[in-house]
Amino acid sequence: MKSMKALILLFFGLSHSLFALASNHLSNQGITQATLGNGLKIVVKVDQRAPVFISQLWYKVGASDESRPTTGVSHMLEHMMFKGTRTYKSGEFSQIIARNGGDENAFTSKDFTAYYQKMHKSKLELAIKMEADRMRNLTFSNQELTKERQVVIEERRMRVEDKPNSKVYENLRLISFDEKGAYHSPVIGFQQDIETYSLNDLRVWY
Repeated sequence: MKSMKALILLFFGLSHSLFALASNHLSNQGITQATLGNGLKIVVKVDQRAPVFISQLWYKVGASDESRPTTGVSHMLEHMMFKGTRTYKSGEFSQIIARNGGDENAFTSKDFTAYYQKMHKSKLELAIKMEADRMRNLTFSNQELTKERQVVIEERRMRVEDKPNSKVYENLRLISFDEKGAYHSPVIGFQQDIETYSLNDLRVWY
């Protein structure tokens, strides 16, 4: 990724001493902040009620950055981020997290795309190592795109096409925001765009 427009949020049952690199410590809120040399911002909230961490990586890009004919490309890339890197095969990321007793998922909004893991505190290095790997080494397969395209089409059918309230809300946005405006298109994308954008569209977005 050319621009490190990302934010990592860490919620730990760990010691404050681990975060001495912080440039700003909001002690009254128990929040530690730092910015790395590559521009990645780190925010840490210590919570010692359980020996686990939640790591969230937020990319400052979402549906508001998209336009026709590639609406929904942020959401599709979210799906593809689980489909293999030069280090891990398709699905292996999730399998490793599960084998280590963890939980993980991702979500896309108008303004950001986020990925998270929840694991025992001893697995922090593993989670960050794997997240860093797919930040740099994602592979793109037409076979995986074909499968995920159908998954997203079905997701749109269930969440939008088959739900009158959701369909009304989508249409309300269409008439409320100019077609060239940031909040015109739905996060999941328009059906026609989902069906037609290419593997190269995803590479460029990545």
